[in-house]
Amino acid sequence: MIVTISRAYGASALAVSRAVAERLGYRLVDEQLPVVAAWRLGTSADVVQTATERPRGFGERVLEQLGGGVPEASQPPATDDSPAEMRRAIEEAVREEAAAGDAVIVGRMGGTILGARPDVLRVFVKAPLDWRAAHVAESLGIDDAAARAEIARIDEARRTYAREGYRVTWGDPRNYDLVVDTSKFDVDGSADVIVAAVRAAGG
Repeated sequence: MIVTISRAYGASALAVSRAVAERLGYRLVDEQLPVVAAWRLGTSADVVQTATERPRGFGERVLEQLGGGVPEASQPPATDDSPAEMRRAIEEAVREEAAAGDAVIVGRMGGTILGARPDVLRVFVKAPLDWRAAHVAESLGIDDAAARAEIARIDEARRTYAREGYRVTWGDPRNYDLVVDTSKFDVDGSADVIVAAVRAAGG
């Protein structure tokens, strides 16, 4: 079975995803998606990552580490790839991961890309803004105002990406099979809820 996890920024969804993957014995698919898409497009993971939701992350650092053996990776060529081409590259990567079976796919509109298939459980992980702001502030070592600004920036980027790329409303419960609030269940409890849902669905 494939579990796709969409999330509100700061809701600890990656920690939840890791716990779910570990308990189910599934592969965790997260940062590798922009890396794979970047190689398809001949650009950097940072370009793909920024186009979907967030600034420079692990994927770009991986490409830089590979740069010693692959010169093209250290200085990726400029690209004129359109948002549509980036989406297609990510979609291909998502479908390839899903075809391999038993995976937890984080973000990248995985649930929308794969659709309402019987072997896919589409999850949205959320939490109230105050809870998320406190979590982000503690995690990044920033104040409350900065945390709220970062949440607003990334949530809006995800909302825009979903609307413009897929004509869906990001975070709308109707687009998911399960919505989990980490402020109520914490990371372990949220993972338990998702795992129970996977088991109930035959995974």
